Amino acid sequence: MENREAYRFTRADAADYEKYLGSVLFEPYGRYVASQIEPANLSSVIELACGTGRVTEHLEKILPKDVVFWATDLSNDMLDIARRKLSNTNIKFQIEDITSLSYPDLSFDLVICQFGFMFLPDKQKGFDEVYRVLKPGGRFICLTWDRVEHNPLSNLLINELIIPYFANEVNNRFYTPFSLYDPRQFSEWAAKAGFKHTVIKTVALASGAAPAEQIVTGLFLKHSLGNAVMEKGAAVFETISRKFEAEISERFGAPASFPLSALYTTCVK
Repeated sequence: MENREAYRFTRADAADYEKYLGSVLFEPYGRYVASQIEPANLSSVIELACGTGRVTEHLEKILPKDVVFWATDLSNDMLDIARRKLSNTNIKFQIEDITSLSYPDLSFDLVICQFGFMFLPDKQKGFDEVYRVLKPGGRFICLTWDRVEHNPLSNLLINELIIPYFANEVNNRFYTPFSLYDPRQFSEWAAKAGFKHTVIKTVALASGAAPAEQIVTGLFLKHSLGNAVMEKGAAVFETISRKFEAEISERFGAPASFPLSALYTTCVK
């Protein structure tokens, strides 16, 4: 079974992703990324894998109006949500494959990708493309989730609740979002692409607060993870759902808030 199937989103999934998980998982890092950017001397910026526009919205607030700002994603369903949210802005939206960007060489001062590189089938090609479209001296900012054990909510759902039912099978598809946690691998890809300076740090933040039932709905009931669990039958699905909600309330309070951990990588061309 293809590794990415546990994290494949249709049109309805994209809307649920934003509604139930956007403020909980992605808003904290969206604010953080925007806080790390010095907009002076930027004339062109591109965001890759912008999803439903959580980072995009914060970037739009800090970038001068004369900056050319592209927000791109491979999923038109995700991009449609971002377009609707930010329809009254100067952002240019476009469907793009990170491993085969349509832009000319030396197009951008800054490239940003939050939680998208984990899903690329060819990460080196992704780094090569980012390097190609960056201007000399330009920066690439990339966020990826830390290992699942350092993200307590996902560790609870995946390692404690789901994996026991798939223990005798190939189960790496469940870990795709948490697969890029090794700084050495990032440094190797960056160096091979041609980047001359790479800095990687761990950024720990608190999640957005939400009721347990909202988190269960977003990350399991209406998530492709839940669809994958349905392979084991409705009884297993219901059991995990009940346990997940109970454990969230017990471990993380009401409304629930939990630690998040990600790798923040900056590469300079």
